[in-house]
Amino acid sequence: MNSQKGMATLVVVSGILLVVALFAISVANSGLADVKKTQNFILDVKQRANAKAGLDCAIAVFEQNEPTATSLNDGSFDTTISDACGGKTNSKLVLSGSESPWSITSSSGYAIYTAIISVGGSGASAFKTSGNLTIEGGNSWIPAKGKFVGNDGTRDIYECLAIMAGGDVIIDTGNSTAKFESKLLSTNLEQCKEGFSTTVASHTRKVNDFEADVLYQQPNMNLFKDKFQEPKSNWEKVRGDFDASFNTSGYTTINNGDSAETVKSNVELCGKTITNKRKSIVEEEGHQPGELVTIWVDGDCNLAGVVSDNKNPVSIVVKDGVIAFSGSLANFNGSVFQFNYERENFLDSWLEVTETTDEQGAAVTAVACTSGPMALFCDLFNEPSSLGMDTENWKYLPFLFHGSFDTKGSYVVDMEKGTSKVFGAFTPGYDENIDENVLFPSRPRILKASIHDF
Repeated sequence: MNSQKGMATLVVVSGILLVVALFAISVANSGLADVKKTQNFILDVKQRANAKAGLDCAIAVFEQNEPTATSLNDGSFDTTISDACGGKTNSKLVLSGSESPWSITSSSGYAIYTAIISVGGSGASAFKTSGNLTIEGGNSWIPAKGKFVGNDGTRDIYECLAIMAGGDVIIDTGNSTAKFESKLLSTNLEQCKEGFSTTVASHTRKVNDFEADVLYQQPNMNLFKDKFQEPKSNWEKVRGDFDASFNTSGYTTINNGDSAETVKSNVELCGKTITNKRKSIVEEEGHQPGELVTIWVDGDCNLAGVVSDNKNPVSIVVKDGVIAFSGSLANFNGSVFQFNYERENFLDSWLEVTETTDEQGAAVTAVACTSGPMALFCDLFNEPSSLGMDTENWKYLPFLFHGSFDTKGSYVVDMEKGTSKVFGAFTPGYDENIDENVLFPSRPRILKASIHDF
């Protein structure tokens, strides 16, 4: 009997010991799993940190060196980033692609970070300004095609960009029954990605509230260098490569026949002068069909009378002058680039301001529309409901369009303090054949939105 009790006790004790042993093993395995999990987590964090550091280093080297498309294509920049960043960050750097867009990949173990480098569409837009832009009226814009994101049946889909501004963007359709819209031509079997095609309904005013095809308050816009691959201080060097250049100061006497003569300002004749010079360049210098004609203007420019067909589009640069147009112009094929270097403001192009004193010796300021070649534009907009006679509304007004202007080609206003104004049906359309011409290759740049980890 006692032996049976002892055996039973032994079985119970053995069972308890077995349970304790199994529990101890379970706890030990759990502890080992936790340790392994912690080690894997630490390794993952370390690898991600290395890969991120490698990509950050490569981007810093890219922005410092500003490589050309050639150095990206021939592999030399791949060597540069590998030498500068690989060893320091314990990561592997690879530059892929034989043409735009290229990709930079930084990897460490299983962690991978990538960024896209592109030219053209990345910073291209129908209208670009380092300042502000105000649009009044209904307009249909053709934006630039950015990143290709796929297709929907027979249509290619792109991330589009219509406007890029360093300052604010205002779109006010006002009393117009027309709406503002930015979209690619469906006849070309293309469309903008959802969220990249702004529409502003009639009788609506919007300020900095658009889809992703209208960018505002963009920092560090260096438009001259982006366009010409030179700092703005080298403008004379850039001008020397143009087909023709002229200055709009002074007047020209026009012989109308029968001894009748008319004296006109060269500012007023600017558009016609561009047309005549373009025509002579095409006819006399043997420009091939499709070859861009480049014309540089110093000073104010009224674009009335400008003509440019699609056989030889024109690229116009205006330095230190306002650009204005009023009227109707259809099918203008060309781009316009405007910048200031020596001229801080444009008040004297639009207004005449005189300072006097009254009988008590107090200062008196008199403001009137200019009597010069831009008088027409001041007369159009000097009502209080428009620009009025407030000097601040005119002082930094570099670009003023009024009427109907149907164009193929982009507009760039490189004036940081400027506010460009458009009244009426202004319908610019980005054109790759004009705006991405071999004469003005775009500088490769990192697409900030393309930086991803995997």
